[in-house]
Order: sequence, then structure tokens, then C-alpha cells
Amino acid sequence: MQLNRTKKRILTIIAIVLAFTSLFFAVFDLVFVRYVEAETVHYTYNSKGSIDYKVYLKPSIMFNEEYLGKDRYYVLKYIDYIDMEFIYDYASGSTAELHNEYSVTACLQGLYGRENEVLWTKEIPLIPSTTQTEENSKLSINKSISINLDEFAEIAQSIYLDSEVNAPVVLNIAFNINTTASTEHGTVKDDMSPSVTIPIGSSVFKIEGEPVVTGNNSIKEMVKIRVPVNMGRVIAFAAISLLFVSLAVFTRYYVKEAPPPDSFQKQIADIFKEYSERLAGLEHTMSYQISESITINSIEDMVKIADEIGQPIFYYKVDDGTERKIEFFVFDNMRTYYMVIFGDIKVETES
Repeated sequence: MQLNRTKKRILTIIAIVLAFTSLFFAVFDLVFVRYVEAETVHYTYNSKGSIDYKVYLKPSIMFNEEYLGKDRYYVLKYIDYIDMEFIYDYASGSTAELHNEYSVTACLQGLYGRENEVLWTKEIPLIPSTTQTEENSKLSINKSISINLDEFAEIAQSIYLDSEVNAPVVLNIAFNINTTASTEHGTVKDDMSPSVTIPIGSSVFKIEGEPVVTGNNSIKEMVKIRVPVNMGRVIAFAAISLLFVSLAVFTRYYVKEAPPPDSFQKQIADIFKEYSERLAGLEHTMSYQISESITINSIEDMVKIADEIGQPIFYYKVDDGTERKIEFFVFDNMRTYYMVIFGDIKVETES
């Protein structure tokens, strides 16, 4: 393989530049420390607060059961008492200082208007506010009380007799829970109030409300995590760098430098640079002696003649170890305009 001096030098320089570029990326990936932001969860919890109840009955001809379960219609006249159970479960995957405060409150309300706006309110604590603190990952509360609706009906009746305002009355029972988890990474709170509503002014009613409430929260932090070195990428860039170094060495020491063009090659190159669109190549040479032959001395004159008679310029070129020449022909009826340029034969001396 041979290249001229300029092309050989350019190829060597390009190979060296690409080798150093690949090596730079390999070293960059190996040395440069990169980080990505990721969310780290330091603490998380799940909680559930609920109010469960059973409606115990007085002896009656309507019911044979001792009590009725949830989501039923109830007859106020036959209700003896309501057994309510207040349950709270808090669970986390890690230990924290858990500070908990809970209470159960009965709120008797008189309603008025089409929108059932609150006209009056009487708040009665059923379980007073209780606090507890412990180092743990779990917390459970289970309390039970019995609700006698007659006691609340008497309060509503006394308000009616005193005010002479006949308003629907509902009893709201709320289980208020506040838990604070304190950790080395901060604090997180869990507040919930499952509740039920009993319309004690109705002869037949259904207990409504939100008896089950769930909660969850966490303590999170955005942290920077170091990205491990991609050794596959480093090895790939190093291999590419070595490949280009090999190419540069091969080009520098094993690719032969082509000799510079001689006067014959330069002359032909100048002709084709100037008149390549006017020239048509021949596969074989043609005898110019079959017709009247006119020898021309310059390519410029050949071009003028071709323009005058409106014919193309044909050429035949041979450049090997035994013959070096290029012939030009312009044919005009029985005349042939002919020009030839010879090159020197290079004789290799035996060493």
C-alpha cells in the first residue's frame, strides 16, 4: 500500500488524535466521580383507626337476636345500648419515639334548615385525653365503651322543652388520634378521626359516618449517590485508543510513501483539471494513419479545433513499465487531428 506524503501524514495525525481522544474518555470515566440524586426513605409507617360496634336490643316481638351488627337499620325503641370498640394500629419498619394522644368525644348536635346546619352543640367526653410515649416500631390501642342513647335523648329533650325549638338531633362520636414519631432524621405526624353519626331523633335509623380511616407517611431525603465506574465503557475506550495507536504506527512505519508525480503525470493532471469535461476516453488506441493526419502540438489547439468542427476530443492513455504516453484524437471526415505526450521510462537499477 502506498500513499503520498501529505495523505500519509494526515492519516497518521488523525489516528493519533483519535487515540488520545479515546484515551481521554477512558481516563475521564475512570477518574471523574459522578453522582446521581436519589430519594432515600429514612422512616415510613402505615396506620389504621376504626370504630366497630354492636347494637344490643331489648326484648321485643320484632327481633330474636341479642344484638345487630354494622350497616343495618335499627329501631330506636328496641335499642338497649350500643357497644363500641375503638381500635388503632400503627406499624413502621424501624424504631422511633412514638408519642400518642387519643380521646373519644360524643358531640350532640341540633340541626336546622334545609341544609341541616348546626343550630346547637353539646360536647361530652367519653374517653378523656390520654397520652403515652414509648420507643417502639408499633403501637396499638383498643378501647371499648357502651353508649346509652337514652341519656343523650334526655339531653336533647330538655333542650327542646326549654327552647321550644323542635330540631333533628344527631349524635357524632369521634375517635381522635394524634401520633408523633421522632427519629434522628426528623419527625412525622399521624392525625386521624374516624367517626360515626347516629340520628337519635329518628325512630328508625342507620349509623353513618367514616368508621374506618387509614394513614401513611414517611420521612424522605434527596441524597447524592456515587455512580460506580463503568469498566466496560473504560475498557472499550482503551481498546479503541490502542487500535488507533496501532493504526498510527502502521501508517508511519509500514505504509510506503508514494513518489511525487513526475513532469509527465503533472502535465496530464493539469490537462484533466482544465478540460476533463471535454475529453472522452478510449479503451484501445486508434491508428491515425488510416486518414490524413495532422499533428498538433498543444492541447489548447486541440480544443480550438474540436470547437471549430464540433467534435469531441478522444484520448488513450498508457502508463506502465514499458510505455508511458497519452494520445489525443479529433476526427473530421477523412482527417485526423493527433497529439501525443510521452513520459520517461523509469529504469530500476539492480542492487
